[in-house]
Amino acid sequence: MGRLILAAACALALQPLSGFASPTPSPSLSSVLAPPPSADYVESSSTTAGALEGPIDAKSFVASTGSPNSAEIQQTLEHDGFVDGYARTWTQRAARHVLVEYVMAFGGSDGAKRWLKSAEVADKADPNYQHALTLTGIDTYYGDHFFYASSKAYGDGFAFVKGNDFFTVIFVSAADDLGSAAADQAKVQFGSAPPFTIAPSQQTPADSAAFDAGKLVGEAIFVALIVGVILFVVGMFRRSRRHPAIPGGDLRLSADRRYWWDGHAWKDSEQEIPATAQRSADGQLWWDGRTWRPVPPPS
Repeated sequence: MGRLILAAACALALQPLSGFASPTPSPSLSSVLAPPPSADYVESSSTTAGALEGPIDAKSFVASTGSPNSAEIQQTLEHDGFVDGYARTWTQRAARHVLVEYVMAFGGSDGAKRWLKSAEVADKADPNYQHALTLTGIDTYYGDHFFYASSKAYGDGFAFVKGNDFFTVIFVSAADDLGSAAADQAKVQFGSAPPFTIAPSQQTPADSAAFDAGKLVGEAIFVALIVGVILFVVGMFRRSRRHPAIPGGDLRLSADRRYWWDGHAWKDSEQEIPATAQRSADGQLWWDGRTWRPVPPPS
């Protein structure tokens, strides 16, 4: 998905981190992201290289972008007031959709809103940006539609602030078929999110000295942060739209596709799979020539 990821990246990129002792978000950020809209979305493994999956801090995120200005970027994130972050990524292989969600906790609601504005400006400056998207029921938000000609990927995304938290919901597809998916998911995320993850009495105003120091960072550095996010999501999209054949092309399955023939006997695919079967990038699914199926756990 494209710049839409900008939204996510924006959220990620300019997101403030805390350089001083800061409160711990409660509830935990790992518990506040909404599940995907249907059960056929498969979550990425946290061990997948470059995956936007799991806890996010300034150092690990900046390192993933490969930016030569990593030290300066990390310092800026910390000065801006970013406290903590969490991301999750899912792939729906049948429809060839990728869903990415982020939550970023700021030291205060003002900081989260400032970040939202910066992210929107950066998104709309992206050459892949097509037009704005709207929704009802959320006041502090923006939405964008993107098209990446180089990868033939379409993206819809929404970013919004609730309390001291910045959320981003992004969908990527091989076709311009996302409809209201991003808007619907954003509404679900907004409704399920807590009013704040840092109590108002513990929040830090956005006009604090620490936040002002972060404003000195140029847009070029901000864009560098976004690039890494975009590349990963487009990569997820490309993997999700492949329909690889089974090596050898001679896999035999029973009529119900539960059993496969190993040349001597029928094997239960819920217990073991062919050694030559194509697996997904995260190793959790295998391709039976028609659909992606879960890899059974080791016996």
